[in-house]
Parts: sequence; structure tokens; C-alpha cells
Amino acid sequence: MKLLAIVGTNAPFSYNRFLAKFIAKRYAEKADIEVREIDDIKPFCRTEEPDEATKKWIKDIKNADGIILTTPEYDHSIPAALKSALEWLGSHAGPNVMKMKPAAVVGTSYGVQGSSRAQEDAREILLSPDMSANVLPGNEILIGGAARNFDKESGDLTDEASIKQLDAMMDNFVNFVAQANK
Repeated sequence: MKLLAIVGTNAPFSYNRFLAKFIAKRYAEKADIEVREIDDIKPFCRTEEPDEATKKWIKDIKNADGIILTTPEYDHSIPAALKSALEWLGSHAGPNVMKMKPAAVVGTSYGVQGSSRAQEDAREILLSPDMSANVLPGNEILIGGAARNFDKESGDLTDEASIKQLDAMMDNFVNFVAQANK
């Protein structure tokens, strides 16, 4: 099973990058999980063709069995870079790229709500008619206080309650992807 853990920001430092890498490392025995950055993707424009990096993004998503978005929250929403990257999958590439593609949304933020609003925005985008992704219901992972819940040297998540929730969500997601790809 091939999964992509997508870093939902183009920022050079991100706790959501730590989260994506932690997911790839911790659940490596459950699936082949590749961390995918979005920083090289061309900003979306409906009237322009994608460049090579953007074509690779579309191909990588198309070839994955499932995706895990790790999103921070900027001004109560997903980052502009993530919105742009997702627009290439729906508005440009057509519904076939994401249609019924298993997807999960997780995130962390400095605040207490753990990117809850951004995660809801991401789910709405993934469920939109241009995307029609197969989004794992429930299983919300809201990791607040990112600066105190990740080890800055190793990048590992250190909060046991969050790890327990993430373990359950990943078990559910791996089963969800397996069922969806039967």
C-alpha cells in the first residue's frame, strides 16, 4: 500500500512536517508512506498549464493508494500553498485524480484547537464536486500546543495521548484504504 503524507505548507519550518515525518516513520510497517512536500508546486492558475514539478505532483497523487494531509492553520483556514496544490488536483486535472481517493486529514498548531478549522476546510475541499475524494470520517486528530508536543531535535511527537489517537486513526485509515482499493 502506497500512501503520501503531504506537508500542507511551504514554510521552511513546520510542526506539520514533523507530523508527516513522524507518521511515515511510526507506521512504516503498515504501509509504504512517502512524505511529500508542496513547496515546488507552481501556484494554481486555471489558464496556465502545469510545469514539470506540478505534473509530478498530480502523477504522485494519482499513483498513491491514499493520502494523508497534515495541515497547519493560518487565519482559521488551510495555507494558501496547500489550497493552490489541491486546486491543481481538482480544477485543472479533473475529477479522476481524486475521485474516491482515500484521504485523511490531520494537523497540529500552536493553539489549543490543533488546526481544527483548517482540517474542516481541507475536508470540505476534498469532498467538493471537483475532487470527490473518499475522506475518512471522524478520526479527527487535533494536536494543539505543537511547540511543546514535538521534540525539536528528532521531530517526534511526544504527547502520549496524541500518539494514542494517531495510532487508532492510522489503523482505521490503513483498513479504510485497503477496503477502498479492493
